Amino acid sequence: MYKNTIHLLLIILMLWGSVAFAQSSKLTKVKYCVDPNWAPYESIINDQHQGISKEYLDIISQYTSFSFALVPTTDWKQTLHFAKEDQCQFIAMLNQSPERDKFLTFSDVYFHAPNALYAHYDQPLIGNLSSITSQSIAVVMDYRLYHYLKKTFPNMNVVAVNSELEGLKKVEAKEIDYYVGSYYSANKIIQDASFSKLRIVGISEYEDKLRIGVNKQSEYLLPELNQAISKITVQEHQKVFDYLKATNFVRITDYTLLIGLTSFFSILFIILYFGYSRSVRYSQTLADKNISLKKLHTQLDVKNKQLAELSIRDPLTMLYNRSHLAEMINQQIKLKDRYNTRSCLIMIDIDDFKKVNDTLGHKVGDDILKTLSNVLLKCARNSDIVARWGGEEFVLLCPETDLDEAVLLAKRFQQALKEIKSDACPKVTCSIGIAELHSKDSADEWFISADNAMYQAKAQGKDSISTLNNTHDI
Repeated sequence: MYKNTIHLLLIILMLWGSVAFAQSSKLTKVKYCVDPNWAPYESIINDQHQGISKEYLDIISQYTSFSFALVPTTDWKQTLHFAKEDQCQFIAMLNQSPERDKFLTFSDVYFHAPNALYAHYDQPLIGNLSSITSQSIAVVMDYRLYHYLKKTFPNMNVVAVNSELEGLKKVEAKEIDYYVGSYYSANKIIQDASFSKLRIVGISEYEDKLRIGVNKQSEYLLPELNQAISKITVQEHQKVFDYLKATNFVRITDYTLLIGLTSFFSILFIILYFGYSRSVRYSQTLADKNISLKKLHTQLDVKNKQLAELSIRDPLTMLYNRSHLAEMINQQIKLKDRYNTRSCLIMIDIDDFKKVNDTLGHKVGDDILKTLSNVLLKCARNSDIVARWGGEEFVLLCPETDLDEAVLLAKRFQQALKEIKSDACPKVTCSIGIAELHSKDSADEWFISADNAMYQAKAQGKDSISTLNNTHDI
């Protein structure tokens, strides 16, 4: 009876294979390329596609009439060239950018991932890209981040490298100050190469939104690809996260032998499994996996929240940074345009701060900045946004506040500053400029008004508060 069962299963498997082959021969063959050196997102090992994009293509293929065929490339530059020349019809995983829009049309996003800033352990935490001033930062040539940095930060000292490994290696050797790149792939390289002197020092405000990029000649593929992406289930996404958690790339040379052995052991496993496994064991295994998956998602959620918070905070004072403040300023301008709300900017600059640093040292200077930050937070209201603009300059964004109310808030801060009693922190004064938002003001115009008011306060003898009149109607 047992032998008859084996024969029956073999016949069923042979018939199933014949049907599957007949169905696959009817599929539309679609050629695609990948980045061969971007593990764990995607890579090519022994001419075989591996990585997150491979996991997703396997899922997407179930929902399409396409049969995907890899066209191997040697590097990312060749991958882009092949897509331009129609040697491959799409690139499996990449970000959209104006440069790529010229020769690719993009699918819906199917995977999100953060970009992180890496530095030697000797470097301080910086929060995000906007905190970098004169330091050098490495980024892979032809990656979307490279074009983004060159366009958004034209004065930044951007160093193009050929690969993530090269960039991280130069940062550990202190040849370059920072590297910015994919969180998952950079972490894998650091682990594989045993870079023990590198750490994450910030998160880029520019995250990866990964899609399929179809060349212009094959745009007809997009509707079916987008439809397939929309059908990916939560369980299938979780399966990819499982893969990401346990990323192990195994180099295999004899694929013919592998296929034969896999087929043999698959049949043997099916027979043994259905003959001897017990439902209790299966249920327990499933429960354990669910617990592990839930734990992983909780950890990822906590990490994502920590990274998001780090990206909007000044690392020294933990006040909001200028990037987040700029977003809040634009939000107030929109509210002004729509509802004619009133709001004020209060610009605060510590008087003679350079003299303090030069005479007492930067450690005392940092203590003053942190002390002043705490005073600002205590004086500010719950609705106010308190930010460090840079150096010794701070900004309070005060929604639903007119000029008189802002002046009272500034006076309250001045008084609190005078009442500080600390031997470790010397007395300091501040020059304060206040500007109310007027209709038709841009963010730059509003900020310049507050900045000019602050310089007027300095011209009046420092330790004072100044406002400027504006010809715009309130």
